Amino acid sequence: MQRQQAYSLGNCRIEPSECAIYHQEDEKQSLQPKFIEVLNYLVSHYPRVVSRQELIEHVWQGNEYVGEKALTNAIWHLRQALKQDTSDELIETIRKTGYRLLIAPRALESRPEAGIRPVSGGLRMRVIGIAIVLLGTALGGYWLTWLQAQPDKRTLQTITTEPGLELFPAASPDGRFIVYKWIGPGGQVDLFKRDLQQPELDAVRLTYDLALEGHSVWSSNGQYLYFSRKNTEQQQCHVVRMDMQNYQENFVANCPLLGGYHYIDISADDGTLAFYGDEEEASQSGIYLLDLTNPEARPVRFSCDLACSFKERDMAFSPDGKYLAVTRRFNQFNENIYLVELANGAEKQLTSGEEDIVGLSWHPNGQELVYGVQRADTRFGYLLDLKTGHSRRLDIAGMSYPNFARTRPWLFFQHRTEQYQIAAYPLDQQVHSSPFPVLQSGYNHKYPDYSDAQGMITYLSNETGAYEVWIADANGDNRRQLTHLNRSARYPKWSRDGTRIAFLAPDEDGSGDHIFVVEVATKRVTRLESPFTGHNRPFWAPDGLSILTTAFTQDHADIYRFYLDGRPPQRLTHNRGRYGVLNERGELVYSAWGDGLWALSLISGELTQLLTQEQFQVRYAWTVSDQGIYYLSENDQHQELQYYSLQEQSTKVLLRAPRGTFVGDSALTLDKARQQILFTKTLFYQSDIKLLKHP
Repeated sequence: MQRQQAYSLGNCRIEPSECAIYHQEDEKQSLQPKFIEVLNYLVSHYPRVVSRQELIEHVWQGNEYVGEKALTNAIWHLRQALKQDTSDELIETIRKTGYRLLIAPRALESRPEAGIRPVSGGLRMRVIGIAIVLLGTALGGYWLTWLQAQPDKRTLQTITTEPGLELFPAASPDGRFIVYKWIGPGGQVDLFKRDLQQPELDAVRLTYDLALEGHSVWSSNGQYLYFSRKNTEQQQCHVVRMDMQNYQENFVANCPLLGGYHYIDISADDGTLAFYGDEEEASQSGIYLLDLTNPEARPVRFSCDLACSFKERDMAFSPDGKYLAVTRRFNQFNENIYLVELANGAEKQLTSGEEDIVGLSWHPNGQELVYGVQRADTRFGYLLDLKTGHSRRLDIAGMSYPNFARTRPWLFFQHRTEQYQIAAYPLDQQVHSSPFPVLQSGYNHKYPDYSDAQGMITYLSNETGAYEVWIADANGDNRRQLTHLNRSARYPKWSRDGTRIAFLAPDEDGSGDHIFVVEVATKRVTRLESPFTGHNRPFWAPDGLSILTTAFTQDHADIYRFYLDGRPPQRLTHNRGRYGVLNERGELVYSAWGDGLWALSLISGELTQLLTQEQFQVRYAWTVSDQGIYYLSENDQHQELQYYSLQEQSTKVLLRAPRGTFVGDSALTLDKARQQILFTKTLFYQSDIKLLKHP
């Protein structure tokens, strides 16, 4: 039986290509790809007993640490899914051995219309007749839903083509106007409005300031536009209302200074504004609701605040105003959509297994939701049927931040593509030159780290659909994949002796993240034990006996030392340390959140600030040598690679490049042998607004 071929088990139909099980009433139940791989393997080896070790070897590439727990979890979910159509167990556990399938699988050439039992004669004709009726009914529904019609009836139109980035589309209620955020090549940020009925006209600039405008939303009557405006120099962030007839502005509420996404939406009756806010009494930012019918009203917190395991960020009101769809981020690897009934607070989870939700919008019919997801820097849109709970991917790569016009099924969205490469900048040339590529292809390559001991780099690549840990020669040759987690890894870092690589990755169930270590020679992956559920970028102690990283708790985030022998972790910083380097002298050089660069002696406890926040504003894009510090500096016009001499206590500019050349939150790493700085370079960075129309 081929791996992707459909088959039946009792009354269930399994579609491996969809990672789904169809039950008797043709109800679809989606499962994780790993669960389907386990079932496929049991099916292909029916009726023999398959050992746990064999399954771990086949499905998890022999990674025993991850596979032991994940296999038990997969078997449990498979049993629950298959039990819906029978009370009998279909997967038997053979104690201390493995598992065996108890029912013979049957290959299916095509998806049956009704049941899976063969029929003949008159009964066959009756079944065919019923199937035709059912097919006709299904096709009727097919044509009634907005995206189920023939592809040639759909039209995809490009709305903006300006240089720079056009982001976060907001459609007027009738779809005639579109407002969007524009980031120009020189760093200018403003809101613009375009008239779709007069496409020959230039877009109208709505804002004229040095602040950063963000998400926007039209009132349902088309009279007002609400948007966020952040001014870091004045330390202000405001939600603003603009009259779209005379462009006069009024202050509405405050918004958080931290972060670059200020989500906003308004109810269909224009009575309630929802926005991403952060009041003084709150412990974290979240969603707030403001009664627009009462001039004296103050924002009321909608989101959970204290003792929360998640943060709510984006939101969308249903057309009837009864529900609010919200995104909840549990950690940097886990964000999903929940539906909240506003009258009683009842909630329902709509998506699972997503890493990053990039926008959501209700269809005007109120029965469907379109949302964007980002996985390993690849964006896609999905259509979710709220009645059935089924979602399917829209065949438009690069879709994010969808936004429907309120009165017609016109879907505006941000079409964005990003490509990253590993690049190098030579330090020993008399004549300044441009960075040159080290790893460049149709896939993304990020977060390089160089090993002096191995003379190789480790990095992340999304060639397999998820970011996995790879290694290569210093010039990019002889690439080799080390991990097969099938979930996004981040921030790989070599041990000093070049035998191991530490990296951050989500837990199998998405509840948190941990530091993992892969042995280069064997590809064996182990997890670093930690009492915390949130961690940051790892870096090694020189002796290779401990790993340092930031741990996130309810009341602080600072750098901890984690010992590989299982000793309790040790907190090292107390000023919001984020990332560092520990040298042989026992000196920890580290960046602090919003407070520059510091040096802490782990022997004497002496703490010294090396660079102030004004001099050193990055947290991760820096590296050290014996004589100084290489780091990235950014302003509105360009980026600079700078060098600070510890002996002379002076700074010089090594390279000035256009904004977006360096990935600001990536790492710099020093290749001493070749005297070059390796970094993540943006190869292609473009975003336009498009419109998907359907009759």
